Amino acid sequence: MIQAAGKTDIGLVRKLNEDSIKLLSNQKLFIVCDGMGGHSAGEVASKTACDIIANLYKQYYNELLNDDQLKLPRMFPPSTDILVKAVRIANHWIYKKSSENPSLQGMGTTIVAAAVEKDIVTLLHVGDSRIYRLASRKLYPLTIDHSWAAELEQSEKITAEEAKTLVNRNVITRALGVKQNVEIDVAVKKIQENDIYILCSDGLCGFVDDGDIRDVAVACEEDVDQICNQLVRLANERGGSDNVSIVAFRINGKVEPSALPSLDTVTVDGESSQYFSGEEEWAAKSEDGDDDDKEDDSKSKGFSIISAIFIITLLAAIFYLVFKG
Repeated sequence: MIQAAGKTDIGLVRKLNEDSIKLLSNQKLFIVCDGMGGHSAGEVASKTACDIIANLYKQYYNELLNDDQLKLPRMFPPSTDILVKAVRIANHWIYKKSSENPSLQGMGTTIVAAAVEKDIVTLLHVGDSRIYRLASRKLYPLTIDHSWAAELEQSEKITAEEAKTLVNRNVITRALGVKQNVEIDVAVKKIQENDIYILCSDGLCGFVDDGDIRDVAVACEEDVDQICNQLVRLANERGGSDNVSIVAFRINGKVEPSALPSLDTVTVDGESSQYFSGEEEWAAKSEDGDDDDKEDDSKSKGFSIISAIFIITLLAAIFYLVFKG
């Protein structure tokens, strides 16, 4: 069983929240996106990524898994395969929309996503949003930022302390939607009972250090909703100069072992142009599926309104009979 929660907050300075989150508890899929671009373009990019990936994962899992036209260069567990394909599709679609609409030109988004399948979790990221794991009261960073500062630090050209002082430390080197294809970092880890995973935008990790994130997660480890609330509060206390988004989920109960393999972080190279037409077809299908969901929501809302009117009418009739009878 997985207990999950999420929270996104505009912060104290920005006029628009360009972050988006998505929690599909039934499918065990969790996403945080941090959009960028002029006007509302960042918001469009992050929401588009979340919606496309979630819709494909939820509605077209088996079809996409068996689509040889989009076959990946290596074998992955099914959930990993679907997630990588869906992120590629979202990337190409955002790029296409940006190229076609001048008001959206230059938009993009970072992404971190986690998908649980049996006893594994797929961890995927592009950009400088992050994923952490809390286990035995210790916090483990599971991603390395795709940023100029992080790359200099990884190459040992500068220290971690020097990286924090760089003027352009927040310049990212990868994002969805800025190119037709995208390089994606992906890892597969075995999960354990009571593990807690935290996905966040840089509105958290850019202002709150790992030690403080760990302290909050430990203090609230029985309640993932409180982890999200307290971390958002802490980010805003540290200035709140950026949007902040957090998704946290906890592995509750015994985890049954499976034959699915774990995998250290690998980079899936950007796909060739022969993939693009198929990706566009899947993106369009995903948007059509999204419309169906909205239609179902509308039907549900309509039914709720009708039910409410019926109940009010019935209560009014009973009231009239009691007091006039």
